[in-house]
Amino acid sequence: MSKNLFLAISIAILLALPCFVLAQTPSSPAEELRSAIARAEEYRQNAGNFEAASYFPSEWVVAEALYAEARLLPTGSASETNRAITAFTSVADSFAAMFRLTVSLYAQAREDEIMIIRGGLIAGGARAVFPELMGPADQAALTALDLYEVGDYRSARDYATKAHIMFQILETSFSAWQMRQEIVRMGFMDYAMDNYERAEEVISEAMQAYIVGEFPAALENAMEAQARYTLVLSSGWAVLAEYHSTLAKAERTAAVEARANVAAREVFEEADFLYYTAVVSVRREYYREAAELFAGAEALYLVARTSTLERRRIAAEAIREANRQIEETIRAAQQAELDSN
Repeated sequence: MSKNLFLAISIAILLALPCFVLAQTPSSPAEELRSAIARAEEYRQNAGNFEAASYFPSEWVVAEALYAEARLLPTGSASETNRAITAFTSVADSFAAMFRLTVSLYAQAREDEIMIIRGGLIAGGARAVFPELMGPADQAALTALDLYEVGDYRSARDYATKAHIMFQILETSFSAWQMRQEIVRMGFMDYAMDNYERAEEVISEAMQAYIVGEFPAALENAMEAQARYTLVLSSGWAVLAEYHSTLAKAERTAAVEARANVAAREVFEEADFLYYTAVVSVRREYYREAAELFAGAEALYLVARTSTLERRRIAAEAIREANRQIEETIRAAQQAELDSN
């Protein structure tokens, strides 16, 4: 062995020796207690952050009770301190066990929530509407998965929470956008102009907040836009329901006057069913459903009436044809009698 190598080994041993000695030196009871308390509180917080109480409610109640008891233990003597150390160690082990089991359950639950929202968005065609906005949400979800796999659970939780709220924003915004499409298609803007104009403003603000990463504000604005578009739609369908209700009433009256309730009873009764179902829908403020039902009833009353009138026309035509044939027969007989004379 060379002198230099021997010197290097000697220095390494000398440097390591104090650490070795310190590592072997027992901590004081007070230090052990502080360490046990810190470990218990750390695992309690970790388990709480990952919603262990919702996954293991009974175990959580027991661990919380042990924690409360441990905090009340006296530490005046060495034996009392040792007892407190044992108690806090037991508490820490309980919360640690819950934490280990909860992490995977929590991660799976967040993944399921995200995938459900994402799947709905893709199925509805949101990727075509928000071509540049789903990518960042996907990336946040993938980052959460990567961090979970390397054991960085806190960061994984934070990224999963971020991805979840991002997809919530997109889901709410897409729902608002679909409502807006229906409003424009049906021409409902004028029925609640104040709400429509405000919805236009806040949906734009929601998208801007999403882009710059202000997710709580983005979600709040998207929800407000969705609510206001809902009011516009409700107002529009209410007006349309009233309009078709008036037409259906008039058509029903005309059908009754034409005795269609007798001549075309089955069709008339089907129309009545739709009409009175629509009345119930109006009372429940299901205006779109009511408008569609009133329109259906209106059409069936018309069918019943026109069917009845057509039957009468055909019957009258048949009677006229029969009378014509009778008259021709009589004339022919009269002519034959004249010819015979």
